[in-house]
Amino acid sequence: MTSARPGAALCRLAGILLLCVLAWSPALAQTEPWKSSTQAGVEAFGKGELAAAERHFRNALELAESFGEDDPRRSVGNSNMGVLAYELGAFAEAEKFHGRALEQRLKLYGGMHPVVAESLSLMGLAIREQGRFAEAAAAFGDSLVITRTLSSLDNPEIAIGHFRLAGALMMMGDLADAEPHYRESLALRRATRPGADVETANSIHMLGWVLREQGQLEEAEALFREAIAMREELFGPEHPGIASGYNNLAKIRQAQGRHAESETLFREALARAEKALSPDDPDLAQVLKDYAALLAEMGRKDEAAKLEARAKAVTGG
Repeated sequence: MTSARPGAALCRLAGILLLCVLAWSPALAQTEPWKSSTQAGVEAFGKGELAAAERHFRNALELAESFGEDDPRRSVGNSNMGVLAYELGAFAEAEKFHGRALEQRLKLYGGMHPVVAESLSLMGLAIREQGRFAEAAAAFGDSLVITRTLSSLDNPEIAIGHFRLAGALMMMGDLADAEPHYRESLALRRATRPGADVETANSIHMLGWVLREQGQLEEAEALFREAIAMREELFGPEHPGIASGYNNLAKIRQAQGRHAESETLFREALARAEKALSPDDPDLAQVLKDYAALLAEMGRKDEAAKLEARAKAVTGG
């Protein structure tokens, strides 16, 4: 594994699972040196020292494979290697490791167990990053069924499961099917994490996006405004998600035929994107393209062409 992907938010979340994975079989954690290698890997991963984490996790997995085919430590090792591979951007490898962990866990625990749900969800993430959205949706759906069956609704993994499934369905173009999962994710997050919260803001924004794409403009607008306000409270005015929120508000006004208001919002989105994003960020290019589309629709072809050229310069296209 060589292609580093430091700071990937989703996988940092998944990395938290590494801290918990020993808890499924406490007796296993008493075996040295497997325990030492695993814990050293967790510590290195948490510090962002991925090369060291890989060394420790590989050693732990090699030790686990010597314990016997049905030893649960093998699934722990494969799961840890899968999370690490995902963080490094090696998604095919991540899928392979999570697939092995899933196969081992199904054999050990049967289909209805929290670690089986975990493996399905993590494998779904790796599959999704390879563009196989239908397979990812199936994995997320199976994981969600298990988690809902075994847990109370205040388990945060249920909200995460709905959010991930909705995202896969959205990427497939199944917006009508994605919508109820985004709604459920948001409802659960509002109930369990009241007030300003990062994941709640993400759920609000994504539900707004799906509704906008389906023409439900009034509800979408209210959600985008709520997400903008929440992100400003959490991060201040220069968070990139705020620029995205204004861009979506501009597209709503454009769809309503209110071009002057749309342009004002696009100007705001662009100003914020230029402050919050790097000059080569594809999200900056998207704002430029969307603003250009409005100007073209208004008959301002020369101005539109300039923004299109800027967008191409950002993406290198």
